[in-house]
Amino acid sequence: MSFDLEPMNSQNIGCLQHLLSIIANSFDAYSTVLFLPDASGSYRVAAHFSLGNDLARNATVLPGKGLVGWILRNNQPLLVNNFELQSESLGYYSGQSESVVKAFMGCPLREGQGVLCVDSKKSYSFSTKDQKILHQFVEFVAALQMDSCRLQTSRKDFTYYQALQKLRELRQRFPLWSSYLKNFLGILSETSQIEHAALAVRDELGQNFTIEGWTDGFPLNNLSKSDSFPIGSGLVGWVFKNEKPVFSADMESGHTGVTLFSKDAIGSVVLHTVICLPLNVSKRTRAVLVLADPLVRTPCKEMRVFLQLVTEHLEFFLENLYLRNQVSKLKAMLPPAPAPEKEQ
Repeated sequence: MSFDLEPMNSQNIGCLQHLLSIIANSFDAYSTVLFLPDASGSYRVAAHFSLGNDLARNATVLPGKGLVGWILRNNQPLLVNNFELQSESLGYYSGQSESVVKAFMGCPLREGQGVLCVDSKKSYSFSTKDQKILHQFVEFVAALQMDSCRLQTSRKDFTYYQALQKLRELRQRFPLWSSYLKNFLGILSETSQIEHAALAVRDELGQNFTIEGWTDGFPLNNLSKSDSFPIGSGLVGWVFKNEKPVFSADMESGHTGVTLFSKDAIGSVVLHTVICLPLNVSKRTRAVLVLADPLVRTPCKEMRVFLQLVTEHLEFFLENLYLRNQVSKLKAMLPPAPAPEKEQ
């Protein structure tokens, strides 16, 4: 099982908040906190209940750091009943509450998908029986998350289906290539929720490529469609040469104009998500579809399938466009047809 890393809807959050209040009352706890993974690879507070006011609602933890991190790294429950917490042992309080907490109990969700934590200001508040009960609550939380994931998947599938319908209708609505491409990239960016989209196209000799079109707001430095880059330049050039896609989503590193297209192609904005998809036309990679975002946008399985369908759709369109241009060139090379003889 794998939980969706996108933000949960308000209905799901409200359900979890209510459940955590029930858990807190069951154990006479001070606070109950649920950590779930986010797109950056850390674990964030997804829901909480506390009798105090200084719980850090946006707190994040990493495996191995503090008590919550220990549970994540070892994938085992933890029960600590009488101790003096060191600074940042819990990591989810912003005020003085952490210093007065005397007991802690936590249990991991299945397959490392989060941690459910309970704490108390009283020593020896929890028992091994309580820990077993907490495990049952964890299983219930996992079941709620699985149902939520199924609903989100169904909703996404419908959204992607609608987008594919819009893309199919573009050829009739926008017969001009420039208008077609602008609307195509706009639909792709909106549906994938990745801020920027662009299309790079190589020249006929395969020595250089240009950026044929891009969505509004793409951080380009006064770039025009006539500006060209060497075919091996940047990440896009690598995709042209190797004819392989690239999926890069990492908060620790990122791409700028130097690594994506070429020197001075993009401003100082660092793009932490970059997806480059090669488009094969007449058995050669003649274009690369680029998606980029300053934030980490890890593509889920459904999005990857959608991007594959989008790529195939655009390949088919470009194949027809390429063949049409080749026919036009051949016609231009033929000698003019002789005029019909006049009847005597």
